[in-house]
Amino acid sequence: MDNKPQFVSTFIELYRTFPCLWKVKDDSYHNKRLKDDAYNKLLAYYQITIPSATIDTVKRKINNLKSTFRKELKKVSKYEFILFYDSFWIITSQIGFVAVGCTSLSLHR
Repeated sequence: MDNKPQFVSTFIELYRTFPCLWKVKDDSYHNKRLKDDAYNKLLAYYQITIPSATIDTVKRKINNLKSTFRKELKKVSKYEFILFYDSFWIITSQIGFVAVGCTSLSLHR
């Protein structure tokens, strides 16, 4: 299953090693060949768990992770008056690097 915490955690760490996929201001972000290579490496990892996975499967997984992160980020900012908000989504702190490299995600409202 592709939603096991260990799988997701390792997938995110591997994704993090490819700034060409998430760091908008990086020169490699606009390099299609580098992006294709990165997606293929992510796909190779993904296919260990789900052999029928494709590049589209990997892209959907990344989009789902980003979407879930944005929802959690919105909850945190909504409850910012509370001193401590404990996210139910265990991966929130791990994928936070995407907010730093992406102009469409913001850590503040």
